[in-house]
Amino acid sequence: MKTRKIQGPIRDKQKTMQKLLQAVGAILKSEGHKGLKVSKIADRAKVDKKLIYNYFGSLNGLIDCYLKEHDFWKRTDHVLKANPITDVTPGLMSGIFKNQFDFLERSNEMQNIILWELSEYNRQLSELVDERERFGEGIFQLSDKYFAGTPVNFRAVNALLVAAVYYIVLHKRYNKNTFCSIDVTTHEGKDQILNAIDQIINWCYTEAAKSKKATGKKINPAS
Repeated sequence: MKTRKIQGPIRDKQKTMQKLLQAVGAILKSEGHKGLKVSKIADRAKVDKKLIYNYFGSLNGLIDCYLKEHDFWKRTDHVLKANPITDVTPGLMSGIFKNQFDFLERSNEMQNIILWELSEYNRQLSELVDERERFGEGIFQLSDKYFAGTPVNFRAVNALLVAAVYYIVLHKRYNKNTFCSIDVTTHEGKDQILNAIDQIINWCYTEAAKSKKATGKKINPAS
């Protein structure tokens, strides 16, 4: 059975919305958030600027849609919702951070979004950060059984790793200097950082297990 193609106004609307979203990405990549103006986005998309208001309600609505489609943590959330997990293993956590590093390294748009977050308050970005926090809390609730009652503060370790990935990728973009004697612009340097992520995450689980063993506590699968 052949799939029926959408024709007419609906298809035209979808194409135009996609053009506008692509224009937002292109401007973010080349100019950063300060270039996100209605006329500039419409010119880049080669459409009437009124369509931004017709299809997204406002410039903020368009930007909000773009951010939610392209944020690494939102994408990861969608993947995990499509493939639900019941446990948070060291391999899963390391994989998330290494994927974050790879994604941010490749995406100038996402790098500029992070810089935007750090440079000024923005309601949409604040809401996006709140959504990331909700995603993270879901992960932590699944990992709590490993760390509850131990000296390992897994949330604090994750905060440091997220911040480290952001800073190292941005440092690599703007500086050619080594970082703690590591040249992160090379494959060898990047591998050192990714291996360190594995080591840190594995250390957390190992130390927590040692602590539970020493105190006679057991991991509660239902927790």
